[in-house]
Parts: sequence; structure tokens; C-alpha cells
Amino acid sequence: MSSSSSSDLEILAQWRTLGARHSDQVVEIATRVLKGSVLGEQEWSVREQLAIAALDLGQIKLANEQIAILHRKFPKSPRVRILDGLLLEGKGDENGAKAIYEDLLEDDETNVSAYQRLIALLLPSPSETIPKLLSYLDTFYSDPSGWSLLADLYAEQGMYTQSLGALGHLALINGWDEGVLRRSGEVAYTAGDYQLALKHFLRAAEMEGGEGVNPNTKRTRSWWGIKLAVRRLLESPNSETSVPDESRTTSKQLNALDELATERLLAAGGKGLEVRRKVLAGGEVLVR
Repeated sequence: MSSSSSSDLEILAQWRTLGARHSDQVVEIATRVLKGSVLGEQEWSVREQLAIAALDLGQIKLANEQIAILHRKFPKSPRVRILDGLLLEGKGDENGAKAIYEDLLEDDETNVSAYQRLIALLLPSPSETIPKLLSYLDTFYSDPSGWSLLADLYAEQGMYTQSLGALGHLALINGWDEGVLRRSGEVAYTAGDYQLALKHFLRAAEMEGGEGVNPNTKRTRSWWGIKLAVRRLLESPNSETSVPDESRTTSKQLNALDELATERLLAAGGKGLEVRRKVLAGGEVLVR
């Protein structure tokens, strides 16, 4: 094997490990490697990678050729059957692809690839997607992308309590991610539970930290959330909330948080500062 072929194989292997598609380059490199070298057992991984890249680019004929070769080598492989489903998706036959994925799941309910492709095809119909996604998460609880998608689907359907529940599971898995708490604050705010929203936004801002902890102190989204939730609570102090009485933010605390949020939003500086000043002043420019 030439040194150039060896280098090409290393590049392809690295992309497979990272999950990087680079479809145009994969088609070019994999086609060249398959024509010019004896690859041994690596041949099959390269052909699978090439088939997926070809499908990404709409090169159905090339993908079909690679999948046919893989079928001859692995006639009963579920992994190659996934490629059959992807090929049908590429041809626009979604029903045929769904049938393949459902058959694979009947044989093995832990086939994560079949689950994920079936869920992707069901996305236009949330009423079908949500039950399938719940079933998937029963088996693959630790998949953060699954919980994130479920939270989005629930929110789109106006099922805010369920969306917050899904985000709660996501927070258990990604406890370091303040973005999950911020999303929880936004969902609670949309649902009209401003006390709960405020607590999520405050926790997100706390996790972001200040100088010396947070490399990007210019982020203001959590502080905007705090500002909006506080304003709502000052306007409607008796609004309904799931937060117990003893844990609710008092009027004195709300006023202090209002001032702190304004201070933090202005301190962020940078582009858009004048706009933030006007918004925070209710239309008039604030002077620092």
C-alpha cells in the first residue's frame, strides 16, 4: 500500500471516529482508495462510509453499488439493512424505509440506528413521534439529544409541563449545561409560571459565572430572562406558580434582582449596548 493510500485511510478512519461527514471529500478519497489499494478488512468500513456520503450528495447510483457489494459480503447484517433504509429515503420512498426500520426493531429493540431513523421520519407528525421517542428513551435513557428533542416537541404542542419534565431529565444527564436550565426558564415563562422561570434563569446565570470562570461574559440571555420574569412578577405578584410559598421570591428581592439584571445587561457592553440601554429605559437612553 502506498504512503498516500495509507494517509487517505487514516483520514477516513479519523472522520468515522469523529462522526464527521465531509461527504464531498469522502466520495473523492474513498473512491480513489478503493480503486488503487488492497484494503483488507478496512474495505467494508470504507464502502459503508462511501455509501452514506454518496446518499448525502444524492448520488444514488454510487450508493446503490456500494450497498450491493456490502450485501454480498454481509447478507444478513442489520447494519447493511440500515443502508437499505437510507437508500429508500434517498429515493423518496419513506414508507419503504419505515418498514425496514420497524422490521429491524422487531428483531432487536436495541437497534439505536433503526430507532433514530424511524423517529426522524416521524418528525412531521408529533402525535406519532412522541410515543416512539418515549419508547426509545426507555431503552436509551442517557441520550441527551433524545430528551432535548422530546422537550421541543412537547413545547411545540403547548404541553409545557411535559416539556419541563423532559428538560429535567436532560439536566440530570448534562448537569454542567446551563443552557438546559435557561431553556427550562423559557418554557416556564411561556407557560406563565414566572416564579419558576426566574429560579431557572437565576440558576443558569449562576452556573455561567463571572470573570475568571466564564470565558464569555458578554452573554446576556439568562439575564434578559431574569429581567423579564422579574418585571412580570412585579406587575402580577399573585400570578399562579408551582413554586411553594416559602420558596417564592419576595417583592424586596425582586426589586434588587431588577437592578442587578439591569446592571449586568449594561456591563456586558459590546455591540448593541445602545439598543439595550433604550430597551431597559423603556425607550430612553440610560446614562451609566
